Amino acid sequence: MEEKIARIISVLFHPLLMPTYAALLLFSIPSHFNFALPLTYQYLVPAFVFATTFLISALFILIYLKMGLVKSLEMKDRKERILPLITMAGIYYLTYYLLKQGPAPTLFNFFMLGATMLVLLSLLVNYLTKISIHMVAMGGLFGTFVGLAISFHYDLWLILFILALASGLTGFARLNLKTHTEFQVYIGFVLGVLVMMGLFLFV
Repeated sequence: MEEKIARIISVLFHPLLMPTYAALLLFSIPSHFNFALPLTYQYLVPAFVFATTFLISALFILIYLKMGLVKSLEMKDRKERILPLITMAGIYYLTYYLLKQGPAPTLFNFFMLGATMLVLLSLLVNYLTKISIHMVAMGGLFGTFVGLAISFHYDLWLILFILALASGLTGFARLNLKTHTEFQVYIGFVLGVLVMMGLFLFV
């Protein structure tokens, strides 16, 4: 039963879904960035992000699986993760570039730039240890809102509480499934928090 719950949590908080969650959350907070944007833009961006960062990325991974470039969706071997991570970085940067052509800079543009950096850093760390990409993604999302709360004095306690809880559940799930060691889980979360918090402190 615990394993089944852990798998459900891992799917709900899959790294490829984090940009979509970030878009929904970032456009929901009252910021001067968002007030300057057309309302339709705020609805279209999450849909566009879901299509690029999740659907297209997932399609590439399925193609790699079909071609035998990865052995399973879990990608248990560190070498299997290299091509998918490079692909993710490319798609994330393309998403950032296309959104940058929009009507005005948004907080989400900064998030996508930071997410691209995190994927590349995860790729580098992957050569040393099988870092938890789930926890990198959760840490990145949490660090984003910590940075915003500090920089702009936004009241984001509810969002931070929910993200902290989700991060804890995700860490539990990855450990329960024995896909990572405690070190790989913790270092993933810390990397995500530090990079994104640092980026948003300078927005």
